[in-house]
Amino acid sequence: MRYRFIRCATLLVFLAALGACGGKAPPDVQSGRTIVLGFDGMDPRLAAQWMDSGDLPHFAQLAQQGYFGSLGTTIPAQSPVAWSSFATGTQPGQHGIYDFLRREKESYLPSFSVSETIFPDAALDLFGWHIPLADASIRNRRVGAPFWEDWESRGGSATVLRVPVTYPPDDIDHMIAGMGVPDLLGTQGTYTLYSTRPVAGGESGRVVLMKAGEDGRIETALAGPPHPLKQALEPLETPLQFYPAEGGTGVVLGERDFVLAQGEWSDWVAVSFDLLGVIRIRGVVRLHLLEDYPRPRVYVSPIQIDPHNPLAPISSPPDYAGKLADRIGMFHTIGMPEETWSLNNGHLTDEAFLEMIETTFAEREAMLFDALENNGSDLVVGVFVQTDRVSHMFYRGLDPQHALYGETGARARGAIAWSYREADRVLGRVMEQLREGDRLIVLSDHGFSPYRWSVNLNAWLRDNGYLALQDGSGTSDVGFAQVDWSRTRAYAVGLNSLYLNLAGREAQGIVGAEEVDELKRELSRGLLAMRDPQREQPVVKTVYDGSRVYSGNANGDAPDLVVGYHRGYRASWQTTLGAAPAELISINRGKWSGDHCVAVDEVPGVLFTSFKLEQRVDSIEQVAQLAMQGRRAQP
Repeated sequence: MRYRFIRCATLLVFLAALGACGGKAPPDVQSGRTIVLGFDGMDPRLAAQWMDSGDLPHFAQLAQQGYFGSLGTTIPAQSPVAWSSFATGTQPGQHGIYDFLRREKESYLPSFSVSETIFPDAALDLFGWHIPLADASIRNRRVGAPFWEDWESRGGSATVLRVPVTYPPDDIDHMIAGMGVPDLLGTQGTYTLYSTRPVAGGESGRVVLMKAGEDGRIETALAGPPHPLKQALEPLETPLQFYPAEGGTGVVLGERDFVLAQGEWSDWVAVSFDLLGVIRIRGVVRLHLLEDYPRPRVYVSPIQIDPHNPLAPISSPPDYAGKLADRIGMFHTIGMPEETWSLNNGHLTDEAFLEMIETTFAEREAMLFDALENNGSDLVVGVFVQTDRVSHMFYRGLDPQHALYGETGARARGAIAWSYREADRVLGRVMEQLREGDRLIVLSDHGFSPYRWSVNLNAWLRDNGYLALQDGSGTSDVGFAQVDWSRTRAYAVGLNSLYLNLAGREAQGIVGAEEVDELKRELSRGLLAMRDPQREQPVVKTVYDGSRVYSGNANGDAPDLVVGYHRGYRASWQTTLGAAPAELISINRGKWSGDHCVAVDEVPGVLFTSFKLEQRVDSIEQVAQLAMQGRRAQP
């Protein structure tokens, strides 16, 4: 963590160059703009249902005018995998993103697959200070050039907004990076919950217990990033106060003193963390008052990188984010700002979450129309992820078989339909701005499925003799804490990935090369035969052989097998982090109630175009070529 700042002690370091900066080629013949809209997670069945009912008039108009159909997704059907295929026009074996999580071959531990910070080895430890002697760097783990770079190499101008797996940003005319951008702590989203009584679920965020003084005032602090020069990784802090006030709870944070009413979100609050007394690390947060005095409970969002003072590369050119904020207002900068885990753990209410979704939707909309009106780009690509996040958290409102269906209120039951109507409204605004010769492409990366039951895949591997535990252990904690690698042949990490403990590849591998094919066949047969012991129904629909579906294996991270579940099932959260609980199948009682990490034929995406297709587009990696047709070659 300490090396997220350059050695002058403060700033996060970013790549100095993201590619050659040579002059552009002469422009191709081009008759208009190409506008590509992504609505993450939009499902073709739901879209067709609501088009037929009249709820999505602009999607219906677009389908009639041009094209509408299902769009094949990637193996597996995960956002970072599919959007990487969209960007590069290649399969995962070529671009190297296979799951949200990858495993480190040396430690077997899961890590974020999208991007990584490469820390310098050289450092000086002196009198309690830890001084790096070289700069760190940040890299996108995706391999291959995105089509917008090709567009600009042919003389065009591109604006790309919040497409997943675009951190650090590409060196193009205008870009706001998407999934991969960290918060100020260097994580993918660490929030803080302040409470005057114990709160469950503290492992998923930071819970700070606080006590009021005789006058009701509470003195506490907001913890920021770790001190970049301290060996002990002490967090920097900024003071935070709460006090009883008329109409709600008073808050003193940074240079602001304001009152929050119960159930209200604050606007953006600038925070700073002093370093060495002369340099400040700056960020921005929003607060939400969950419960008022006498027992206040306050939620503080992850600390976002300030677009006016970016400590990491969040835009191209570097000042684009700040200039954009000047025009449209402050916005979330973290790559995944919709705080789904807060809702899943009861640290936000349904209403607070949906209000936050409204905010992020409005931010994306403002970015998009600012680009269409001000940037002069002939390629504009923007992705709205809110349809996906709402579908994850509120599928329980559409699924009578989900454990929380009966407890889901009216607004929550209508949340997915609302998000589709919002997408339709944005689409309508875009269609109004189309000029003669413009081409409009609308797509999603995958569809959706109910998530009713969690599958503890490492438990199945344990019970069937493939994953061995240390003597005396019946279960294993996250990170394979109790696993005996000397007797383990296979293990699961991430949402769909299964690996062999391969000799010469894994640190403690025991599976020989001559055993691989037969072991994969054996595992596949066993997984396809797995049945839910309580419901007496199959669990796994398809098992994909990584060596067959991932030709090239860029980055060397490809799983050996990819598990495609039947609708209703999904890998458990424990599986993703390398745990092996006691039971095989458990009921999903969380608000995260919809998912897409199943067999890929169950969750295709959507494709709409404003023009008739000259040839079929069957899968998401073909959309790059479809978009590039907007820059026709010179005669």
